[in-house]
Amino acid sequence: MNLQRAAGSVEEANGISPARPAAPALQDPPALSQLLARVRWVLVRPSHPGNLGSGARALMATGYSQLWLADMQEAQALQMRTDPQAVALAAGADDLLQRCRADNLSEALGPTMMQLALTARPREFEPPRRTIEEALTELVDCLGADPAAEVAVVMGPERSGLSNEDLMRCNRVCGLDVNPGFSSLNLAQATQLVAYLLRQTARSRQHLPTPVFKTDGQGRPRAVPASAAGIEALHQSFTAAAIEAGYLDPASPGRFDDRLRGLWSRAGMHQDELQMLHGLISAIRQRL
Repeated sequence: MNLQRAAGSVEEANGISPARPAAPALQDPPALSQLLARVRWVLVRPSHPGNLGSGARALMATGYSQLWLADMQEAQALQMRTDPQAVALAAGADDLLQRCRADNLSEALGPTMMQLALTARPREFEPPRRTIEEALTELVDCLGADPAAEVAVVMGPERSGLSNEDLMRCNRVCGLDVNPGFSSLNLAQATQLVAYLLRQTARSRQHLPTPVFKTDGQGRPRAVPASAAGIEALHQSFTAAAIEAGYLDPASPGRFDDRLRGLWSRAGMHQDELQMLHGLISAIRQRL
């Protein structure tokens, strides 16, 4: 006797849905996750714990796993990453938040092949300046050319941004295309924006598939597409209701039939939706 099926039958007989296996956790394609794992996000002397927590959440949501705090003592870093605001705003990205490392900027950048500094202010002496698109393309191409290479994205303190000395430790610099009359972005917001753009650039340059968010009913695994015969029956019922309601003159229908059939063809209906509309039209016709 199949005990598992028997147990399920007892549960169903008592009105209890049997437990189903948990759906497998969704993950990034290995090629993408391995590439993003080699990006170091370096926050230089951040002052607000909330920005650290929000930044960790943004990075984890976009697939990154390295977060560094530069030019900050370990005791300061520990205090910041355990601050209630940081923990609350990390909103589940606790692992990345607690794993973030503290070191001086030179050590944080040490093994990286490219270092992209973000600043809104042009300086007299600075690394080669790129647009954000150009800079991120160079970063991804660097990662793609050498499977062992690491790169860094460097952002400065909330109040003052990167110093000239910080900037000159990097070999690329860029700003963001923002309102020149108000170019200041919150540190966590800038992190989220650049993290997303870098992720999209990685997908494009490495020819990785873009996820399809349109489900066409695939999010309803039990949904059955409506049959052609079912749609035709609905069409006839809908047309009869239109005539009975005085909306449609059968002697002069115009393009009613064509437009209605076009609506059905675009709808992509499922069987349960078809039954719902049949029930609605039947109820309307009974009241006419």
